[in-house]
Amino acid sequence: MNQAVVLGNNDVAFLAWSYDAPIDDCLGFAVYRQSASQPSPTPLPAWVGFEGESNENWQPKTTEQWPVQKFSWRDLTAAAGATYHYEIVPMVGQPGYLTPREDLRLKTAQITLTPERSKRFRAYFNRGILSTQHLVHSLPQGPDGGPSSTSLLAHIKTVGDPLRGSLAGQQIEALTALLIRAIQEGGTCHGALYELNDPELVGLLDTPNRISLVLSNAGEGVDGDDTNRDARARLHGDGIDVTDRMFKSGHIGHNKFVVYTPPGDTPNEVLTGSTNWTYTGVCAQSNNALHITDKRLAKTYKAYWDLLQSQSPQNAKATQTPEMRAGDRKPHNFTIDKAKVQLWFSPNTDLQNKPPGPDAPRPVDIAEVYNRIAAAKKGIFFLLFQPGSPSVLDAIIAAQNTNQELFIRGAATDPQAIGDFETRLIQRPGDPMARVAAAAAFGGKKGTADDQFAFWEKELLKSSPEAHAIIHDKIVVIDPMSDTDCVVITGSHNLGYRASYNNDENLLIVKGHRKLAEAYVVHVMDVYDHYRWRWLRQEHGNNAFQGLKRTPDAWQGKYFSTLQREIAFWMS
Repeated sequence: MNQAVVLGNNDVAFLAWSYDAPIDDCLGFAVYRQSASQPSPTPLPAWVGFEGESNENWQPKTTEQWPVQKFSWRDLTAAAGATYHYEIVPMVGQPGYLTPREDLRLKTAQITLTPERSKRFRAYFNRGILSTQHLVHSLPQGPDGGPSSTSLLAHIKTVGDPLRGSLAGQQIEALTALLIRAIQEGGTCHGALYELNDPELVGLLDTPNRISLVLSNAGEGVDGDDTNRDARARLHGDGIDVTDRMFKSGHIGHNKFVVYTPPGDTPNEVLTGSTNWTYTGVCAQSNNALHITDKRLAKTYKAYWDLLQSQSPQNAKATQTPEMRAGDRKPHNFTIDKAKVQLWFSPNTDLQNKPPGPDAPRPVDIAEVYNRIAAAKKGIFFLLFQPGSPSVLDAIIAAQNTNQELFIRGAATDPQAIGDFETRLIQRPGDPMARVAAAAAFGGKKGTADDQFAFWEKELLKSSPEAHAIIHDKIVVIDPMSDTDCVVITGSHNLGYRASYNNDENLLIVKGHRKLAEAYVVHVMDVYDHYRWRWLRQEHGNNAFQGLKRTPDAWQGKYFSTLQREIAFWMS
Protein backbone atom coordinates (compact mmCIF):
# COMPACT_ATOMS: atom_id res chain seq x y z
CA MET A 1 0.00 0.00 0.00
CA ASN A 2 1.35 3.44 -0.94
CA GLN A 3 1.30 5.56 2.22
CA ALA A 4 3.29 8.00 4.36
CA VAL A 5 3.45 8.62 8.11
CA VAL A 6 5.01 11.33 10.27
CA LEU A 7 6.01 11.26 13.94
CA GLY A 8 7.50 14.13 15.92
CA ASN A 9 8.77 15.44 19.22
CA ASN A 10 9.60 18.98 20.34
CA ASP A 11 12.27 19.47 17.69
CA VAL A 12 12.37 16.85 14.92
CA ALA A 13 9.85 15.35 12.50
CA PHE A 14 10.51 11.77 11.36
CA LEU A 15 8.87 10.64 8.12
CA ALA A 16 8.51 7.17 6.60
CA TRP A 17 6.72 6.04 3.46
CA SER A 18 6.08 2.97 1.36
CA TYR A 19 5.21 1.97 -2.20
CA ASP A 20 3.87 -1.34 -3.39
CA ALA A 21 6.68 -1.90 -5.90
CA PRO A 22 9.93 -0.34 -7.14
CA ILE A 23 9.38 2.80 -9.20
CA ASP A 24 10.81 2.84 -12.72
CA ASP A 25 13.66 5.34 -13.31
CA CYS A 26 13.33 6.67 -9.75
CA LEU A 27 16.45 8.33 -8.31
CA GLY A 28 14.88 9.24 -5.00
CA PHE A 29 12.14 11.34 -3.46
CA ALA A 30 11.47 15.03 -3.14
CA VAL A 31 10.14 15.81 0.35
CA TYR A 32 7.93 18.86 0.79
CA ARG A 33 6.82 20.64 3.95
CA GLN A 34 3.80 22.92 4.33
CA SER A 35 2.36 24.90 7.23
CA ALA A 36 -1.01 26.65 7.39
CA SER A 37 0.65 29.99 6.57
CA GLN A 38 2.30 28.73 3.35
CA PRO A 39 0.51 28.99 -0.01
CA SER A 40 2.12 25.77 -1.27
CA PRO A 41 4.46 22.97 -0.14
CA THR A 42 8.18 23.85 -0.04
CA PRO A 43 10.86 21.25 -0.84
CA LEU A 44 13.21 20.46 2.03
CA PRO A 45 16.86 21.43 1.61
CA ALA A 46 19.54 18.89 0.68
CA TRP A 47 23.30 19.23 1.02
CA VAL A 48 24.52 15.96 -0.51
CA GLY A 49 24.44 15.36 -4.27
CA PHE A 50 25.16 12.53 -6.66
CA GLU A 51 28.40 10.57 -6.75
CA GLY A 52 31.04 12.60 -8.55
CA GLU A 53 29.51 15.94 -7.59
CA SER A 54 30.71 18.25 -4.82
CA ASN A 55 29.45 20.93 -2.46
CA GLU A 56 32.61 22.70 -1.34
CA ASN A 57 30.80 25.70 0.17
CA TRP A 58 28.15 23.50 1.83
CA GLN A 59 25.26 25.34 0.20
CA PRO A 60 21.87 23.61 0.07
CA LYS A 61 19.96 22.63 -3.01
CA THR A 62 16.55 20.99 -2.65
CA THR A 63 15.33 17.41 -2.55
CA GLU A 64 13.89 18.03 -6.01
CA GLN A 65 17.48 18.34 -7.28
CA TRP A 66 19.25 16.07 -4.77
CA PRO A 67 16.48 13.64 -3.78
CA VAL A 68 16.23 11.38 -0.75
CA GLN A 69 17.36 7.83 -1.58
CA LYS A 70 15.68 6.29 1.44
CA PHE A 71 12.15 5.49 2.56
CA SER A 72 12.48 7.56 5.72
CA TRP A 73 13.80 11.03 6.50
CA ARG A 74 14.24 13.50 9.36
CA ASP A 75 13.29 17.14 9.01
CA LEU A 76 16.04 18.91 10.97
CA THR A 77 15.08 22.36 9.68
CA ALA A 78 11.55 22.42 11.11
CA ALA A 79 10.70 25.10 13.68
CA ALA A 80 9.82 24.12 17.24
CA GLY A 81 6.17 24.81 17.91
CA ALA A 82 5.17 24.80 14.25
CA THR A 83 2.44 22.65 12.68
CA TYR A 84 3.16 20.94 9.36
CA HIS A 85 2.16 18.24 6.96
CA TYR A 86 4.59 16.65 4.48
CA GLU A 87 4.37 15.38 0.92
CA ILE A 88 6.64 12.84 -0.78
CA VAL A 89 7.04 12.65 -4.57
CA PRO A 90 9.23 10.19 -6.56
CA MET A 91 11.74 11.96 -8.84
CA VAL A 92 12.51 10.14 -12.11
CA GLY A 93 15.00 10.65 -14.90
CA GLN A 94 18.69 11.48 -14.83
CA PRO A 95 20.75 13.62 -12.42
CA GLY A 96 20.18 17.26 -13.37
CA TYR A 97 17.05 16.37 -15.35
CA LEU A 98 14.65 14.97 -12.77
CA THR A 99 10.88 15.25 -13.03
CA PRO A 100 8.19 14.43 -10.43
CA ARG A 101 5.82 11.47 -10.62
CA GLU A 102 2.78 13.44 -9.47
CA ASP A 103 0.55 10.39 -9.78
CA LEU A 104 2.52 8.84 -6.90
CA ARG A 105 2.52 11.87 -4.56
CA LEU A 106 1.93 10.91 -0.88
CA LYS A 107 0.73 13.14 1.94
CA THR A 108 1.17 12.71 5.70
CA ALA A 109 -1.15 13.70 8.48
CA GLN A 110 -0.57 17.01 10.25
CA ILE A 111 1.88 17.22 13.14
CA THR A 112 2.89 19.88 15.68
CA LEU A 113 6.45 19.93 17.02
CA THR A 114 5.90 20.39 20.73
CA PRO A 115 7.21 18.96 24.01
CA GLU A 116 3.61 18.58 25.20
CA ARG A 117 2.64 14.93 24.84
CA SER A 118 -0.45 15.51 27.01
CA LYS A 119 -1.42 17.80 29.89
CA ARG A 120 0.61 15.59 32.23
CA PHE A 121 3.73 14.73 30.19
CA ARG A 122 6.21 17.03 28.47
CA ALA A 123 9.29 15.51 26.75
CA TYR A 124 12.32 17.54 25.66
CA PHE A 125 15.31 16.56 23.51
CA ASN A 126 18.31 18.74 22.78
CA ARG A 127 20.42 19.10 19.61
CA GLY A 128 23.71 18.12 21.23
CA ILE A 129 25.20 16.19 18.29
CA LEU A 130 28.56 17.81 17.46
CA SER A 131 29.65 15.71 14.47
CA THR A 132 27.76 17.82 11.93
CA GLN A 133 28.81 19.75 8.86
CA HIS A 134 26.86 22.71 10.27
CA LEU A 135 29.31 22.85 13.18
CA VAL A 136 32.25 22.42 10.81
CA HIS A 137 31.20 25.64 9.07
CA SER A 138 30.36 27.47 12.32
CA LEU A 139 33.72 27.12 14.10
CA PRO A 140 37.35 27.93 13.25
CA GLN A 141 39.69 25.06 12.47
CA GLY A 142 41.50 23.41 15.36
CA PRO A 143 45.04 21.97 15.41
CA ASP A 144 43.89 18.58 14.07
CA GLY A 145 42.17 20.10 11.04
CA GLY A 146 38.67 19.68 12.41
CA PRO A 147 36.53 22.27 14.20
CA SER A 148 38.14 23.84 17.26
CA SER A 149 36.89 22.33 20.53
CA THR A 150 38.32 25.35 22.37
CA SER A 151 36.12 27.66 20.31
CA LEU A 152 33.12 25.37 20.84
CA LEU A 153 33.53 25.46 24.62
CA ALA A 154 33.75 29.26 24.57
CA HIS A 155 30.45 29.43 22.69
CA ILE A 156 28.50 26.98 24.84
CA LYS A 157 29.70 28.58 28.09
CA THR A 158 28.35 31.97 26.98
CA VAL A 159 24.75 32.65 27.97
CA GLY A 160 22.79 33.93 24.99
CA ASP A 161 25.31 32.77 22.39
CA PRO A 162 23.46 31.71 19.18
CA LEU A 163 25.46 28.48 18.81
CA ARG A 164 24.75 27.58 22.43
CA GLY A 165 21.06 28.17 21.78
CA SER A 166 21.11 26.10 18.60
CA LEU A 167 22.74 23.07 20.27
CA ALA A 168 20.64 23.28 23.43
CA GLY A 169 17.33 23.55 21.61
CA GLN A 170 14.58 23.67 24.26
CA GLN A 171 16.64 21.87 26.90
CA ILE A 172 17.39 25.05 28.85
CA GLU A 173 13.66 25.79 28.89
CA ALA A 174 13.03 22.29 30.23
CA LEU A 175 15.61 22.51 33.02
CA THR A 176 14.66 26.01 34.15
CA ALA A 177 10.85 25.85 33.94
CA LEU A 178 10.24 24.68 37.51
CA LEU A 179 12.85 27.06 38.97
CA ILE A 180 11.26 30.00 37.18
CA ARG A 181 7.84 28.90 38.44
CA ALA A 182 9.18 28.80 42.00
CA ILE A 183 10.60 32.32 41.69
CA GLN A 184 7.46 33.76 40.06
CA GLU A 185 4.87 31.97 42.21
CA GLY A 186 6.71 31.74 45.52
CA GLY A 187 6.95 27.95 45.37
CA THR A 188 9.93 25.74 46.16
CA CYS A 189 12.12 23.28 44.27
CA HIS A 190 14.03 20.31 45.64
CA GLY A 191 16.75 19.08 43.29
CA ALA A 192 19.20 16.18 43.31
CA LEU A 193 22.05 16.73 40.84
CA TYR A 194 25.22 14.93 39.83
CA GLU A 195 27.05 17.59 37.77
CA LEU A 196 26.63 21.36 37.87
CA ASN A 197 28.66 24.04 36.10
CA ASP A 198 26.41 25.67 33.48
CA PRO A 199 26.52 29.44 34.11
CA GLU A 200 22.87 30.05 33.22
CA LEU A 201 21.59 27.21 35.40
CA VAL A 202 23.89 28.05 38.32
CA GLY A 203 22.71 31.67 38.13
CA LEU A 204 19.09 30.62 38.38
CA LEU A 205 19.77 28.23 41.26
CA ASP A 206 21.39 31.15 43.08
CA THR A 207 17.98 32.40 44.27
CA PRO A 208 17.50 32.39 48.07
CA ASN A 209 14.52 30.58 49.62
CA ARG A 210 13.36 28.98 46.38
CA ILE A 211 15.67 25.97 46.01
CA SER A 212 17.01 23.18 48.20
CA LEU A 213 19.69 21.13 46.52
CA VAL A 214 21.40 17.80 47.15
CA LEU A 215 24.59 18.09 45.10
CA SER A 216 26.91 15.14 44.60
CA ASN A 217 30.61 15.33 43.82
CA ALA A 218 31.71 14.86 40.22
CA GLY A 219 35.03 14.98 38.41
CA GLU A 220 38.64 14.62 39.44
CA GLY A 221 40.82 16.45 41.97
CA VAL A 222 40.27 16.92 45.70
CA ASP A 223 37.15 14.96 46.76
CA GLY A 224 36.64 14.12 43.06
CA ASP A 225 34.77 17.40 42.62
CA ASP A 226 36.47 19.45 39.88
CA THR A 227 33.23 19.70 37.89
CA ASN A 228 31.08 21.13 40.69
CA ARG A 229 33.60 22.93 42.89
CA ASP A 230 33.04 26.48 41.63
CA ALA A 231 29.24 26.20 41.53
CA ARG A 232 29.19 24.59 45.00
CA ALA A 233 31.33 27.38 46.48
CA ARG A 234 29.16 30.09 44.89
CA LEU A 235 25.88 28.62 46.12
CA HIS A 236 27.19 28.01 49.64
CA GLY A 237 28.67 31.49 49.70
CA ASP A 238 25.35 33.06 48.76
CA GLY A 239 23.44 31.12 51.42
CA ILE A 240 21.58 28.73 49.13
CA ASP A 241 20.34 25.56 50.85
CA VAL A 242 22.84 23.02 49.46
CA THR A 243 23.48 19.60 50.98
CA ASP A 244 26.85 18.20 49.87
CA ARG A 245 26.52 14.50 49.04
CA MET A 246 30.18 13.52 48.72
CA PHE A 247 30.97 9.94 47.72
CA LYS A 248 34.10 7.87 47.91
CA SER A 249 35.46 6.51 44.62
CA GLY A 250 33.25 3.93 42.94
CA HIS A 251 29.91 5.44 43.93
CA ILE A 252 28.17 8.52 42.51
CA GLY A 253 25.03 10.51 43.21
CA HIS A 254 23.91 10.23 39.62
CA ASN A 255 20.38 11.70 39.84
CA LYS A 256 19.25 14.69 37.79
CA PHE A 257 15.77 15.52 39.06
CA VAL A 258 13.81 18.47 40.43
CA VAL A 259 10.53 18.38 42.39
CA TYR A 260 8.26 21.44 42.44
CA THR A 261 5.93 22.40 45.30
CA PRO A 262 3.50 25.31 44.81
CA PRO A 263 3.07 27.76 47.72
CA GLY A 264 0.88 26.28 50.47
CA ASP A 265 0.52 22.95 48.65
CA THR A 266 2.22 19.57 48.35
CA PRO A 267 4.72 18.48 45.65
CA ASN A 268 3.00 18.09 42.29
CA GLU A 269 5.55 18.21 39.42
CA VAL A 270 8.80 16.42 38.61
CA LEU A 271 11.56 16.93 36.06
CA THR A 272 13.84 13.96 35.41
CA GLY A 273 15.87 12.49 32.54
CA SER A 274 19.49 12.13 31.47
CA THR A 275 20.66 15.76 31.32
CA ASN A 276 23.43 16.87 33.66
CA TRP A 277 23.30 20.57 34.53
CA THR A 278 26.51 21.41 32.70
CA TYR A 279 27.23 23.33 29.51
CA THR A 280 28.33 20.07 27.87
CA GLY A 281 25.26 18.19 29.12
CA VAL A 282 22.97 20.85 27.71
CA CYS A 283 24.82 21.49 24.44
CA ALA A 284 27.42 18.84 23.60
CA GLN A 285 25.75 15.46 24.24
CA SER A 286 22.43 13.96 23.18
CA ASN A 287 20.09 14.13 26.16
CA ASN A 288 16.44 14.08 27.20
CA ALA A 289 14.32 15.62 29.94
CA LEU A 290 10.85 14.53 31.05
CA HIS A 291 8.45 16.82 32.94
CA ILE A 292 5.52 15.05 34.64
CA THR A 293 2.62 16.60 36.55
CA ASP A 294 1.31 14.19 39.18
CA LYS A 295 1.06 14.67 42.96
CA ARG A 296 1.64 11.05 43.97
CA LEU A 297 4.70 10.75 41.75
CA ALA A 298 6.09 14.09 42.94
CA LYS A 299 5.59 13.15 46.61
CA THR A 300 7.46 9.91 46.00
CA TYR A 301 10.42 11.73 44.45
CA LYS A 302 10.37 14.21 47.35
CA ALA A 303 10.47 11.37 49.91
CA TYR A 304 13.51 9.94 48.09
CA TRP A 305 15.09 13.42 48.12
CA ASP A 306 14.57 13.59 51.88
CA LEU A 307 16.31 10.23 52.21
CA LEU A 308 19.28 11.39 50.12
CA GLN A 309 19.61 14.50 52.26
CA SER A 310 19.43 12.49 55.49
CA GLN A 311 22.26 10.23 54.32
CA SER A 312 24.59 13.10 53.44
CA PRO A 313 26.35 13.93 56.73
CA GLN A 314 28.14 17.28 56.93
CA ASN A 315 31.91 17.01 56.42
CA ALA A 316 31.68 13.22 55.96
CA LYS A 317 31.23 10.76 53.13
CA ALA A 318 27.71 10.03 51.89
CA THR A 319 26.03 6.82 53.03
CA GLN A 320 23.74 4.31 51.32
CA THR A 321 22.52 2.33 54.32
CA PRO A 322 21.02 -1.18 54.22
CA GLU A 323 17.68 0.40 55.12
CA MET A 324 17.90 2.74 52.12
CA ARG A 325 18.82 -0.15 49.82
CA ALA A 326 15.94 -2.27 51.12
CA GLY A 327 13.47 0.57 50.58
CA ASP A 328 14.74 1.12 47.04
CA ARG A 329 13.94 -2.50 46.17
CA LYS A 330 10.21 -1.70 46.14
CA PRO A 331 8.69 -0.30 42.94
CA HIS A 332 6.29 2.64 43.06
CA ASN A 333 3.30 2.27 40.74
CA PHE A 334 1.06 5.00 39.39
CA THR A 335 -1.57 5.59 36.72
CA ILE A 336 -1.00 8.87 34.88
CA ASP A 337 -2.96 9.78 31.75
CA LYS A 338 -4.26 6.19 31.74
CA ALA A 339 -0.64 5.04 31.33
CA LYS A 340 0.96 2.65 33.82
CA VAL A 341 4.02 4.29 35.37
CA GLN A 342 6.58 2.44 37.49
CA LEU A 343 9.33 4.25 39.39
CA TRP A 344 12.49 2.66 40.80
CA PHE A 345 15.28 4.16 42.89
CA SER A 346 18.86 3.00 43.44
CA PRO A 347 20.94 1.65 45.06
CA ASN A 348 18.77 -1.40 45.66
CA THR A 349 21.12 -4.35 46.21
CA ASP A 350 22.37 -6.00 49.41
CA LEU A 351 25.96 -5.72 48.21
CA GLN A 352 27.54 -2.27 48.33
CA ASN A 353 29.44 -2.80 45.06
CA LYS A 354 28.79 -4.78 41.90
CA PRO A 355 30.82 -8.02 41.96
CA PRO A 356 33.17 -8.51 38.99
CA GLY A 357 32.17 -10.74 36.09
CA PRO A 358 28.89 -11.49 34.33
CA ASP A 359 27.29 -13.61 37.07
CA ALA A 360 26.47 -10.90 39.61
CA PRO A 361 22.95 -11.21 41.06
CA ARG A 362 20.50 -9.27 38.88
CA PRO A 363 19.14 -6.12 40.57
CA VAL A 364 15.36 -5.92 40.85
CA ASP A 365 14.97 -2.81 38.69
CA ILE A 366 17.13 -4.28 35.93
CA ALA A 367 15.12 -7.53 36.16
CA GLU A 368 11.96 -5.51 35.52
CA VAL A 369 13.54 -3.80 32.50
CA TYR A 370 14.70 -7.19 31.17
CA ASN A 371 11.13 -8.49 31.48
CA ARG A 372 9.75 -5.53 29.53
CA ILE A 373 12.31 -6.06 26.77
CA ALA A 374 11.56 -9.80 26.61
CA ALA A 375 7.86 -8.97 26.11
CA ALA A 376 8.51 -6.81 23.03
CA LYS A 377 6.29 -7.78 20.11
CA LYS A 378 7.41 -5.57 17.19
CA GLY A 379 10.42 -3.40 17.96
CA ILE A 380 13.04 -2.17 20.44
CA PHE A 381 14.90 1.13 20.22
CA PHE A 382 17.65 2.37 22.52
CA LEU A 383 20.23 5.07 23.20
CA LEU A 384 22.94 4.39 25.78
CA PHE A 385 26.06 6.05 27.16
CA GLN A 386 28.34 3.39 28.64
CA PRO A 387 26.07 0.77 30.20
CA GLY A 388 28.82 -1.59 31.31
CA SER A 389 28.28 -5.33 31.53
CA PRO A 390 25.86 -6.91 32.15
CA SER A 391 23.34 -4.38 30.84
CA VAL A 392 20.15 -4.04 28.82
CA LEU A 393 22.17 -4.88 25.71
CA ASP A 394 22.21 -8.48 26.92
CA ALA A 395 18.42 -8.46 27.23
CA ILE A 396 18.01 -6.93 23.76
CA ILE A 397 20.28 -9.57 22.23
CA ALA A 398 18.27 -12.30 23.95
CA ALA A 399 15.01 -10.81 22.68
CA GLN A 400 16.36 -10.61 19.12
CA ASN A 401 17.54 -14.22 19.22
CA THR A 402 14.13 -15.34 20.51
CA ASN A 403 12.14 -13.30 17.99
CA GLN A 404 14.08 -12.66 14.79
CA GLU A 405 11.22 -10.51 13.47
CA LEU A 406 11.91 -7.80 16.04
CA PHE A 407 12.86 -4.45 14.51
CA ILE A 408 15.79 -3.10 16.54
CA ARG A 409 17.63 0.20 16.21
CA GLY A 410 20.05 1.73 18.69
CA ALA A 411 23.21 3.69 19.30
CA ALA A 412 25.69 4.15 22.12
CA THR A 413 28.77 6.16 22.99
CA ASP A 414 30.72 2.99 23.77
CA PRO A 415 31.95 1.37 20.52
CA GLN A 416 33.13 -1.73 22.38
CA ALA A 417 29.58 -2.40 23.60
CA ILE A 418 28.19 -1.99 20.09
CA GLY A 419 30.88 -4.19 18.54
CA ASP A 420 30.09 -6.93 21.05
CA PHE A 421 26.35 -6.50 20.37
CA GLU A 422 26.70 -6.99 16.63
CA THR A 423 29.19 -9.86 16.96
CA ARG A 424 26.83 -11.81 19.20
CA LEU A 425 23.91 -11.25 16.84
CA ILE A 426 25.81 -12.21 13.70
CA GLN A 427 26.52 -15.60 15.26
CA ARG A 428 22.92 -16.66 14.68
CA PRO A 429 21.54 -17.56 11.22
CA GLY A 430 19.35 -15.30 9.12
CA ASP A 431 19.42 -11.61 8.31
CA PRO A 432 19.55 -9.73 11.64
CA MET A 433 17.06 -6.89 11.87
CA ALA A 434 19.13 -5.29 14.62
CA ARG A 435 21.16 -2.38 13.34
CA VAL A 436 23.10 -0.42 15.91
CA ALA A 437 25.78 2.25 15.83
CA ALA A 438 28.52 3.74 17.96
CA ALA A 439 29.09 7.47 18.03
CA ALA A 440 31.47 8.47 15.24
CA ALA A 441 32.49 11.45 13.10
CA PHE A 442 33.90 12.00 9.64
CA GLY A 443 37.56 12.68 9.14
CA GLY A 444 40.82 11.18 10.22
CA LYS A 445 44.27 12.55 10.86
CA LYS A 446 44.96 15.86 9.16
CA GLY A 447 46.72 15.48 5.82
CA THR A 448 45.64 11.89 5.26
CA ALA A 449 43.24 10.60 2.63
CA ASP A 450 40.53 10.42 5.30
CA ASP A 451 40.86 14.11 6.22
CA GLN A 452 37.93 14.92 3.96
CA PHE A 453 35.38 12.41 2.71
CA ALA A 454 33.23 13.00 -0.38
CA PHE A 455 30.87 15.88 0.55
CA TRP A 456 32.00 15.98 4.19
CA GLU A 457 34.83 17.81 5.89
CA LYS A 458 36.45 16.61 9.10
CA GLU A 459 34.03 16.79 12.02
CA LEU A 460 34.22 17.21 15.78
CA LEU A 461 33.05 14.12 17.71
CA LYS A 462 33.07 15.39 21.30
CA SER A 463 33.45 18.67 23.17
CA SER A 464 37.09 18.17 24.14
CA PRO A 465 39.76 15.44 24.01
CA GLU A 466 39.03 14.71 27.69
CA ALA A 467 35.25 14.37 27.26
CA HIS A 468 33.61 10.96 27.61
CA ALA A 469 29.92 11.41 26.88
CA ILE A 470 28.65 11.79 23.31
CA ILE A 471 25.36 9.92 23.41
CA HIS A 472 24.35 10.47 27.03
CA ASP A 473 20.72 9.30 26.86
CA LYS A 474 19.61 6.26 28.83
CA ILE A 475 16.55 5.25 26.81
CA VAL A 476 14.76 2.08 25.78
CA VAL A 477 11.55 2.36 23.72
CA ILE A 478 9.47 -0.77 23.08
CA ASP A 479 6.69 -1.18 20.49
CA PRO A 480 6.20 2.58 19.99
CA MET A 481 3.50 2.14 17.31
CA SER A 482 1.17 0.31 19.71
CA ASP A 483 -1.41 2.16 21.81
CA THR A 484 -1.36 -0.44 24.59
CA ASP A 485 2.04 -2.17 24.44
CA CYS A 486 4.31 0.86 23.96
CA VAL A 487 6.90 1.37 26.72
CA VAL A 488 9.33 4.20 27.45
CA ILE A 489 12.20 3.58 29.89
CA THR A 490 14.18 6.66 30.91
CA GLY A 491 15.75 8.49 33.86
CA SER A 492 19.30 8.83 35.17
CA HIS A 493 20.03 5.07 35.28
CA ASN A 494 22.65 3.91 32.74
CA LEU A 495 20.71 0.62 32.41
CA GLY A 496 23.53 -1.61 33.54
CA TYR A 497 24.02 -3.61 36.74
CA ARG A 498 26.61 -1.27 38.23
CA ALA A 499 24.21 1.67 38.46
CA SER A 500 21.80 -0.35 40.61
CA TYR A 501 24.56 -1.61 42.91
CA ASN A 502 26.63 1.54 43.37
CA ASN A 503 24.77 4.74 42.54
CA ASP A 504 21.95 7.03 43.52
CA GLU A 505 19.61 6.70 40.51
CA ASN A 506 16.01 7.03 39.40
CA LEU A 507 14.41 4.93 36.66
CA LEU A 508 10.97 5.47 35.11
CA ILE A 509 8.99 2.93 33.07
CA VAL A 510 5.90 4.29 31.28
CA LYS A 511 3.59 1.84 29.49
CA GLY A 512 0.64 2.69 27.28
CA HIS A 513 1.35 6.36 26.45
CA ARG A 514 1.79 6.30 22.70
CA LYS A 515 2.35 10.04 22.20
CA LEU A 516 5.24 9.87 24.67
CA ALA A 517 6.63 6.74 23.00
CA GLU A 518 6.48 8.43 19.59
CA ALA A 519 8.45 11.42 20.89
CA TYR A 520 11.15 9.19 22.34
CA VAL A 521 11.44 6.93 19.30
CA VAL A 522 11.85 9.99 17.05
CA HIS A 523 14.78 11.04 19.23
CA VAL A 524 16.30 7.55 19.01
CA MET A 525 15.97 7.51 15.23
CA ASP A 526 17.41 11.01 14.97
CA VAL A 527 20.55 10.02 16.86
CA TYR A 528 20.75 6.57 15.26
CA ASP A 529 20.41 7.86 11.68
CA HIS A 530 23.08 10.46 12.32
CA TYR A 531 25.71 8.07 13.65
CA ARG A 532 24.91 4.84 11.80
CA TRP A 533 26.74 5.34 8.56
CA ARG A 534 29.43 7.56 10.08
CA TRP A 535 30.26 4.52 12.16
CA LEU A 536 30.06 2.27 9.10
CA ARG A 537 32.39 4.62 7.25
CA GLN A 538 34.81 4.38 10.18
CA GLU A 539 34.50 0.59 10.21
CA HIS A 540 34.43 -0.11 6.47
CA GLY A 541 36.17 2.82 4.76
CA ASN A 542 35.34 3.70 1.16
CA ASN A 543 32.66 1.02 0.85
CA ALA A 544 30.37 3.39 2.74
CA PHE A 545 28.04 5.88 1.06
CA GLN A 546 29.83 8.65 -0.89
CA GLY A 547 26.92 10.33 -2.62
CA LEU A 548 23.57 9.65 -4.26
CA LYS A 549 23.48 6.69 -6.64
CA ARG A 550 22.99 7.45 -10.33
CA THR A 551 20.84 4.41 -11.18
CA PRO A 552 17.58 3.21 -9.58
CA ASP A 553 18.77 -0.35 -8.97
CA ALA A 554 21.84 0.83 -7.07
CA TRP A 555 19.75 2.13 -4.15
CA GLN A 556 16.09 1.13 -4.50
CA GLY A 557 16.28 -2.65 -4.60
CA LYS A 558 17.28 -3.25 -0.99
CA TYR A 559 14.12 -1.55 0.26
CA PHE A 560 12.04 -4.20 -1.45
CA SER A 561 14.16 -7.10 -0.17
CA THR A 562 16.22 -6.97 3.04
CA LEU A 563 14.74 -3.68 4.31
CA GLN A 564 11.10 -4.37 3.48
CA ARG A 565 10.29 -5.22 7.09
CA GLU A 566 11.74 -1.87 8.18
CA ILE A 567 9.26 -0.02 5.98
CA ALA A 568 6.43 -2.25 7.18
CA PHE A 569 7.23 -1.48 10.80
CA TRP A 570 6.66 2.26 10.40
CA MET A 571 3.54 1.73 8.34
CA SER A 572 2.01 -0.27 11.21
